[in-house]
Amino acid sequence: MIRHTRSLILPLLLVWPLAAAAQPATLPRTVDGVAIDADAELVVALADDTNNMDPRIGMGSIRSNYIRQVFESLVDVDSHGRPVPGLALSWKPVGELTWEFALRRGVSFHDGEPFNADTVLFNLDRFFRRNFDKWGLKDVLAATSFEKTYPFVTRWEKVDDYTVRVHTSESAPTLWDFIGREPMVPKAYTLKNGVDGLNERPIGTGPWKMVEWKRKTSMVFERNDAYWGTQPLFRKMRFQTIPEGAARIAALRAGQVGLIEGVPPFDAPALAQDSKLRVVSSPQKLSCRLYLNARPKDKYDSGGKDGLFADQRVRLALNLAVNKDAIVKKIFNGYALANASPVASVSYGYAAQEGYPYDPARARALLAEAGFRDSNPLTLQLLFPAKHYGQSFDEMTPAVAEMLKDVGVQVTLKPVDFATLLQTASKGTLPPNGGFAACRTGNNLDADDYLRDWAAIAMINWAPYPPELMTLYTATRREVDAQKRLKLLADLQRQVRDWAPVVALYQEVKVYALSARVLRFAPLPELNMDFRGVAVKR
Repeated sequence: MIRHTRSLILPLLLVWPLAAAAQPATLPRTVDGVAIDADAELVVALADDTNNMDPRIGMGSIRSNYIRQVFESLVDVDSHGRPVPGLALSWKPVGELTWEFALRRGVSFHDGEPFNADTVLFNLDRFFRRNFDKWGLKDVLAATSFEKTYPFVTRWEKVDDYTVRVHTSESAPTLWDFIGREPMVPKAYTLKNGVDGLNERPIGTGPWKMVEWKRKTSMVFERNDAYWGTQPLFRKMRFQTIPEGAARIAALRAGQVGLIEGVPPFDAPALAQDSKLRVVSSPQKLSCRLYLNARPKDKYDSGGKDGLFADQRVRLALNLAVNKDAIVKKIFNGYALANASPVASVSYGYAAQEGYPYDPARARALLAEAGFRDSNPLTLQLLFPAKHYGQSFDEMTPAVAEMLKDVGVQVTLKPVDFATLLQTASKGTLPPNGGFAACRTGNNLDADDYLRDWAAIAMINWAPYPPELMTLYTATRREVDAQKRLKLLADLQRQVRDWAPVVALYQEVKVYALSARVLRFAPLPELNMDFRGVAVKR
């Protein structure tokens, strides 16, 4: 609904010129010659609510939509997914083991707290789980354990109120990315209200202020009129949870909402024919996979048993058992990519890989070689988060289960809510024959954001790198020469493809449908929708 409410492929080392802090501008009355309603409310229908608003807890495909309306990062992205200045105006290496961030001046959080170097140092402490006793904060169960994933980051310092340096024990060519893309939370507000207060009543520097959150129902935002950058050109926005795709479409056609995400792919062509609507799409950093328990028994709550999928032949067999091209055509109507690389196609350093052929006979043979025959079938307890991802994920997962059954795998499919899946994966409580279907999202811009998945035990690492792949991965992380590093990244992607740590299913092409009154909305290759500069026709 639209209401009237009166009341990358760039160099790795990026240096941007300093600029004066932006001042709030007077909003225009027209856009592209069309009169707009600056007091409108835009209602956006999403498939699910967020589980959290504290960015440290996680930034998934649904959650990013909510979190990035409120919070911002040092490094922003443009409409093509390329890095641009955000809360940092520049970032550059200072020697081989130091990165320097020059911060934007004149930026405040929604409650007036200033953003400065102290803010950044506080957030780095949270990222790397440092000084909790000093700050009097409790820890949170984070999706990315920075201290494990990036152990070479040693310390950080305040040079002055608007300059921060981060030091490492080895070369770190992507530090600007993995630190720069993390959202920044306020120091004073978090210390006063605790992490629970931050999560329930988030305060950021972003273009929208969260003013109401009805769990599993809706979240309401108001425009931040003191925002330093390009403002949204309407006053209010409501994210409405509508799990069913057909119900989202019905709400759009009825004028109850102005924009919907996760359009069911086979409905997109008909919606595009409606003159009152518009359909747009973009490949996203959303790689959907089956994660299989290949952990050794000392790396999860195992009951003394190794994961059943530690044998590479078993994982490769399951990849050969799944007809990815049929999934893309018959379930996603072409709005998906069969990507065999572990890296999303829109990430810097992506290298296309040969797809896994659909070969059920070879799949059966590999399973037999690994000891799984009709007399001793492979079993899989497969969890999947029902009604979370939208856009045919719920239809895809049972179809994949049937394909696995066709090669003799005994699959037990168990739908769970997303919070339950997060808890199971985070605490390491999958059974030895367990697995889960989920979509791997990318918060960062570089291929490393995906290739680090198997380097340290974390929520989505259920098949740790063998020593030779860990050595190659470490080389990609340390190489500072851009061209040499791209070659190493391509080699690692090829070897990971052959090693098959997961069953690669598809990369999503996100489809949106919106009222023709919504102007200048464009999908991003990132996970979140960006409403800065978006307007509503009067």
